[in-house]
Amino acid sequence: MNNKQYHIAERNNYFLGKLMTVRDFLSEQTYFNSKRRLGNRMLGGPGIVAGMDIFLIDDKTFNLDTGLAFDYLGREIVVSQPCVRKLNVIKGFEENKEKGTVYLCIRYKEKLEETTFSVAGSGQIGAEDKQHNRIKEGYELFITSDALEESELKIDGLAHHKIKVYNDNGIKIHMAFPKYANPGKTVKIKLYFEKEKIEEPINFSFKISGELFKGTHGNGTIISFKESEVSTYKTFEKEYFLTCTAQDSSSAEFIIDRSSFNLTAGKYRYEIDKSITVPVSVRAEDIAELVVGDYYSRHFDRIIENVESKSIYLAKFYLVTDKLNYFIEGFKKHPFKQYVYSNDLLRLMQKINYDVLKSYSSDTEHNSAIETENIDKKNVETFKEKTFVEKDNIITGVEKINLGFNAKPGKSYYSYELVHGLGAGPVGIVAAVVDNINDDLGGRPVLVFGDKSIFDEDKMKTSAPNSQIAAVLNPEKGTFRLGVRLKSKTSAQTVDIRWWAFRPIQSTEEKENLIIDDSVKILISPNTARVKPLGQVRFEVSITSSNDQRIKWEMAEKNTGNVDSNGLYTAPATEGVYEIKANSILIPELNASAYVVVSSAED
Repeated sequence: MNNKQYHIAERNNYFLGKLMTVRDFLSEQTYFNSKRRLGNRMLGGPGIVAGMDIFLIDDKTFNLDTGLAFDYLGREIVVSQPCVRKLNVIKGFEENKEKGTVYLCIRYKEKLEETTFSVAGSGQIGAEDKQHNRIKEGYELFITSDALEESELKIDGLAHHKIKVYNDNGIKIHMAFPKYANPGKTVKIKLYFEKEKIEEPINFSFKISGELFKGTHGNGTIISFKESEVSTYKTFEKEYFLTCTAQDSSSAEFIIDRSSFNLTAGKYRYEIDKSITVPVSVRAEDIAELVVGDYYSRHFDRIIENVESKSIYLAKFYLVTDKLNYFIEGFKKHPFKQYVYSNDLLRLMQKINYDVLKSYSSDTEHNSAIETENIDKKNVETFKEKTFVEKDNIITGVEKINLGFNAKPGKSYYSYELVHGLGAGPVGIVAAVVDNINDDLGGRPVLVFGDKSIFDEDKMKTSAPNSQIAAVLNPEKGTFRLGVRLKSKTSAQTVDIRWWAFRPIQSTEEKENLIIDDSVKILISPNTARVKPLGQVRFEVSITSSNDQRIKWEMAEKNTGNVDSNGLYTAPATEGVYEIKANSILIPELNASAYVVVSSAED
């Protein structure tokens, strides 16, 4: 029964000898469905209750795991079997594929099953007596390019203003401001940045000012971002803290001055049309009580009406397409975090928050800006084969460079900026093309150095694209980029490059003469961070009073996540507080730790 009404408060009255008709049985179903769904909607809320994990099988296919969700009408959406589908067979793909960024959604759907015949007839002249014996509850997957506003998905709008600072040319800069502030207390504002299908580096800065709010720059603070590792897709979040200097209840505002806004994408410069003003109410009352009061002041119709068109968003896909083909360049699972928290999960999160508060002082909590960086680019998630192997002063890895469709001979293609892991200073870079499938060697991969055409007549002939490889090193930053120029036509859409970075090994005699004093320290930034389960955060490290900046990252305990040689930490599915260690390669006994709080709780 595809019932959308909540307000039915009428049920059957049974008595001996009552004549039951179709109307009575339908009324019975409608009554109990409406009551249950209203409870789902109001007590749990819309979103994923459990499961519905999604991941990529290859660059065209995804897997949706089993799970349960409530839609915006409180109807249960059950995925009872894992669902493996190519993206192009999903409804709405053809209409939206050219837009580059699309969303996979799920919605409740019913269908009639078990054809049978009515022994009493349909009751209508000329109508068929064929009927259906069952109504099967199920779901439907579909593709859309329309993103939902966050204010439409959650009740966060009761506590925060989500403001669009800039949203054009593939660049989104949003800010979240509190609706309320307490006199003399700290308030948090948050930056949300996203770029899509832009190869140029993004840099921006602007000032947020407020007469009653003191920050790092007088009455306000500077919001800034500089992209050091350039990628086509990127999301970035950062928190800032201001102190409310008001002495009593008052009306105030945050101002983003148009003249202070500076945004560049490579050589292009963009502006905002006008200054932005965001109101904030300074109140002496407890903010939680104010928000609860606002919630219960809302009209009930605002909560339950106009929600039929809203759906559950399962994934965000970044596509590369032409007229005949496509592939998934990257994806983000559950992009709007539409989750329904069970009581057990809420109790766990409360315990984690309590333990964290006991572990860290309030000064650390207020003065440390927590940064999270999730880079969705061409070699992310399941395609990312960037495995590092480190031995002495040699580090190696594999970088996948995308050639796109119809790769042209003579054209150059480039990797993103890579951190080699040997620190600042001169290092050597060697690179080779990887032929992953070589029939002459039993299907084992081979490496091609130099001009591949020399081996065209040899038994070790390879199928890898014939290309020239070059590397550009930035000794100050400890980074490099790889470049490939095709020398012949190829049908391949990507090319794998194996690279080695090396520097001369310091002699044992020199190591024995090393003296560690108090000035030689390892500094990790941030020293504490908070991420969602399976989320990512990047840590940066420096060694004071030392020219050797080489670091080896590791987890303090097993099954607490993974950290790569660039300091990119990937959280496990299990919530908790985990320790990450940075060890000096030159001085093994020199190390430092950072801590990550893995929690699904909203900030």
